Amino acid sequence: MLATSTTFQLLTAAVPTGNHKRQAAGVPSFVLSYAPKVWLQSQDPYFPSDIGAQLAHTKPEVNFNVVNGAPNPLTLDNLASLNGLGGSNVYLTSVDDVTKSPAWLQGVRPDSNGKTNGARSCAVIVNDHGSGNVDAYYMYFYTFNQGNTVFGQEIGDHVGDWEHNMIRFKNGIPQAIW
Repeated sequence: MLATSTTFQLLTAAVPTGNHKRQAAGVPSFVLSYAPKVWLQSQDPYFPSDIGAQLAHTKPEVNFNVVNGAPNPLTLDNLASLNGLGGSNVYLTSVDDVTKSPAWLQGVRPDSNGKTNGARSCAVIVNDHGSGNVDAYYMYFYTFNQGNTVFGQEIGDHVGDWEHNMIRFKNGIPQAIW
């Protein structure tokens, strides 16, 4: 398997938006300087995705019943309101038959500069532990993750998937990568 030479820019949404209580004023420059490049396998039909676009194709349910009073359309700005409508029992399910491979499952093909134009497919979460110790989590969202074939059966397919890397820094210098 050969990896494509096209990478996508990680920091399309480096600083989270919305009602985040622990949101910092900015991301330390070393977190941006050492941000990993992600190489996509050239034959993979699924690309990074926009979680907001995924929400447009889902509905909240509890026990296989649509949640009454849920916002429609569901967006990143109103997603937290589901906590009052079923809490930890609420889950999102597709409004489309995913076995028919709707186009939105494919994600957004990065352009020649590696950008997923029109999609916020990544986020960076920075956890400053103090004393110069910082963990940076580089998160990548995929609408669909195809599982592996084991003994002739495909297993592990799932809709909605966060992948990530983490770099631990000490005084701005990478110490470990996970």
